[in-house]
Amino acid sequence: MKYDLIVVGAGPAGLMAAKTAAEDGLKVILIERKKYITEINRACLQILYVQKISPLEGGKTYMEPVTVDVGADASRFNFQTVGFSLDYQGSLRPYLNWIQVSPSGHQVHRFKLNDRIWGFNYDKESFLATLLHQAEKAGVEILPETAGVAAENTGDGVRISIRRERSRTLKTLEAKNAIAAEGVMSKIVQSLGLDYSRKAISTRIVKGAWYIIEGLESPFPGNSLVSFTIPSFYARNILIGMMPGNRNSITAGTLPYRQIAEHPALAPMLYKARVVKRLSFSNFVRAPLLEPIVGNIIVAGDSAAPTETWMQGAVACGYQAVKAIEKERAGGHGFREYTAWWRQAFSFINPSYFTVLSDGYALNRVCSDEEVDYVYRLLGDTVGIPALFIDEKLERVKTQRPGLYQKLAGRTEQSMWQKQKEH
Repeated sequence: MKYDLIVVGAGPAGLMAAKTAAEDGLKVILIERKKYITEINRACLQILYVQKISPLEGGKTYMEPVTVDVGADASRFNFQTVGFSLDYQGSLRPYLNWIQVSPSGHQVHRFKLNDRIWGFNYDKESFLATLLHQAEKAGVEILPETAGVAAENTGDGVRISIRRERSRTLKTLEAKNAIAAEGVMSKIVQSLGLDYSRKAISTRIVKGAWYIIEGLESPFPGNSLVSFTIPSFYARNILIGMMPGNRNSITAGTLPYRQIAEHPALAPMLYKARVVKRLSFSNFVRAPLLEPIVGNIIVAGDSAAPTETWMQGAVACGYQAVKAIEKERAGGHGFREYTAWWRQAFSFINPSYFTVLSDGYALNRVCSDEEVDYVYRLLGDTVGIPALFIDEKLERVKTQRPGLYQKLAGRTEQSMWQKQKEH
């Protein structure tokens, strides 16, 4: 066979896999549908988190620890459990606060400035450029503007069908192994029939837009991620984050920017702002693959996940997938060990994940704007997720607002995934 490994998709997982395999001496070809591999053309919050950010045990989508060594000219991301580090030369903006804001401006902090950084905004394009350079230096053959259409196991290897941009002709590549890492709506995963066994978490495609803006006039402390809970305006949270180059991002699902900028709670922040870029996202959320390996093919990163594995989870998958292939070829149990690692390294494998995630938006779902204001005032200096910490105040709510108590006491719903598992 011409190749040892075919990698489909040149995001963080695919680039990490290609680079790692080539550095280990494998002959690798990497295919990517984009012409400019490092260009970010879909919405991405670009956060590297280093502290607990969710209520589940472990507190993260990818739960293994990552640390950052910040230098004047370059930094280093350390994946201590997995056992590798990555150099990074782009910008880093530390997050010290995560502030949730009610319609009338009452605040509850998920993280509050205490000299501890919970995450960094990083430049994803710069990060991908470094990985791409390292992959090319290691000898990876790269095919841009090429889509992976289908995959099949051939007994002693794999065959990948590909299509070049603006071509109707399918071609095939063969190798001993393949890694599918082309994102949450993977054609390779579909061709292997794996999506048929994955339960739907959402009943429709989740889509929306992110706006990259300049000129934000924020009344909140610097280095903050800000989330507005305004049920009458948007069913989830309006999120304002940091971006490279002293820019910011703002999203409210499919709501157009003008409508966001004209809302009374947001207009004072946005009256001088201008949109410099619009990015979209879409995803049909399915349960994660519990068996991410089929024959000689490993499904890695977002392709095996219900939602994003975030940058740190994606590169960990790429690295671990290659080490699994190498160990399996050497007569070990690399595939079995990769599956075991996948199941313990990500919080979304836990069926409770989507129940807790849904409950995190419970105030949007059951409360009016005025009731959200009341809840935020009640929580006061509490540091955490308002929809989850309100349980500690329910007796007081029962006395003061019996109608709201009935809403809050019955708000928790099982996730669709959990219901389907029980049937």
